Amino acid sequence: MRSSEANQEQMILLGVPRVQYGPEGLPPFPACLRACANYIGIDVSYDYAMAASGAAFRLTWDETQWNLGNVDSVFTYDDPERVFRQGIESTGCSFRFLGRENSTKEEFIAFIKPQIDKGIPVIALGIIGPPEACIVTGYRNGGNTLLGWNFFQDNPELNRDVTFDQSGYFITDRWWDNPETLAVMALEPADTGKADVKTILNNAIDAMTGRKCGVYAKGLLAYEAWIKAVADDSDFSEDMIMPLLAERLFTHDDAIDCIADGRYNAAKFMKKAAEQYPEQRALFEKASTYFMEISKVSAKLYEVLGGWERGEKQMRNFARADVRKRTVQLIREAKEYDEKAFAIMKQLADCLK
Repeated sequence: MRSSEANQEQMILLGVPRVQYGPEGLPPFPACLRACANYIGIDVSYDYAMAASGAAFRLTWDETQWNLGNVDSVFTYDDPERVFRQGIESTGCSFRFLGRENSTKEEFIAFIKPQIDKGIPVIALGIIGPPEACIVTGYRNGGNTLLGWNFFQDNPELNRDVTFDQSGYFITDRWWDNPETLAVMALEPADTGKADVKTILNNAIDAMTGRKCGVYAKGLLAYEAWIKAVADDSDFSEDMIMPLLAERLFTHDDAIDCIADGRYNAAKFMKKAAEQYPEQRALFEKASTYFMEISKVSAKLYEVLGGWERGEKQMRNFARADVRKRTVQLIREAKEYDEKAFAIMKQLADCLK
């Protein structure tokens, strides 16, 4: 920890790494996990946080609608808390969680303040904007005002009641008024140590196993739901109004981002694991290769749309039947690589001690 500012009514932890969308910050929770763990002296890489939480291996598709929430890490497993608990415990920390349901603002403050006072940032869902993970790095006014880093803090549509500290941290006293402020969670160093590779593999297998959970297709089964939605010509027309086209393109692009970032970091994790297990090196490297191929397919998925941007050009292209036909072929290609990597992971999990 670099430093802090404190008195009876406030405590601010200075130097907590910023989290924001970028190469190491597509799913907010793993980025927050890495930043908080590193701040309290636990060496955690982004690819480790992605793999150990399970987020690197996720894919979810709502079969009833074009759902912009599909990509959220909370859907990695069927138990919404599992990705958070698993991620935090994988760093060698204990996990505590307080949800908004049946809780009060005062209880949230009572959860946050002792952690900050001990020099440990808190991971929250919401605070500013949607219920995505963010970091609480301090409080003022006895906890009624919170400071920290949020992926949406610079979004003018969401930060109207937000000001900024000289450190760059957001400052808000309207965090409880946001109905999307759903939970706070604590990580505190324990004696358990980091998760081993076998445990991470088994958890990854759970995330990738094809299944249905309510309206969602998850894991390998999500590919077929994604393909079905993209291939449905009745759901598209070239004169479709822009808001509907945007909804479809953004949901599709989020799925591409999910496997692009997720499988790229899965590949990095597998490559590192190969160094730890010389006897299984070839298998780990083969799994890494398959995951990296998915990342390459993701680039092709953007190319066929006319680029990674989410503008009118890409929306209009996505409405074209020929573009979506090629898109379906590429999604199937990604699925085949994922299936091969999945089979190798199961083999590895069986043979590791």
